[in-house]
Amino acid sequence: MKNFLSNTVLLGILKLLLGFVFVVASLGKIIDPQGFAKDVYSYAIFPSYLVPLFAVIAPWIEFIAGLLLMLDIYPKSNALTINGLLIVFIIAIVIDVIRGVKISCGCFDFLFPEEEIGWTTIIRDLILLMMGLIIMIFDHNIIKIYGVIKNDR
Repeated sequence: MKNFLSNTVLLGILKLLLGFVFVVASLGKIIDPQGFAKDVYSYAIFPSYLVPLFAVIAPWIEFIAGLLLMLDIYPKSNALTINGLLIVFIIAIVIDVIRGVKISCGCFDFLFPEEEIGWTTIIRDLILLMMGLIIMIFDHNIIKIYGVIKNDR
């Protein structure tokens, strides 16, 4: 199993997929930070004074980490960043699903504006988290980028 999970082709695919998901997810939030702030506020988890700051900063973190992961630049560090965001998202969604709150996910609003949170959202995020964990644990390759050897161990 270790050989399979440390396969460079598999890891490359996981980095591209996970990075792409986060770049795409960030775009609508970057374009409409007020709409994203409304979505974050509706979760009723963050203190209201932190919502605008989170709504402006989080999408840029998603975008940059996703892009760098796709470009295979410091993949373990960017997977860690993405996993941290996913853990926050999963906790927030689980809390509101248990509460029975029916709200927009805020995940891909410009693609799926009416996507409600639910167990499928949690499962999707857990799958993304597993992808990030595989990258963090099994990506040990020295990769050549622009003629410079880097090693993100």
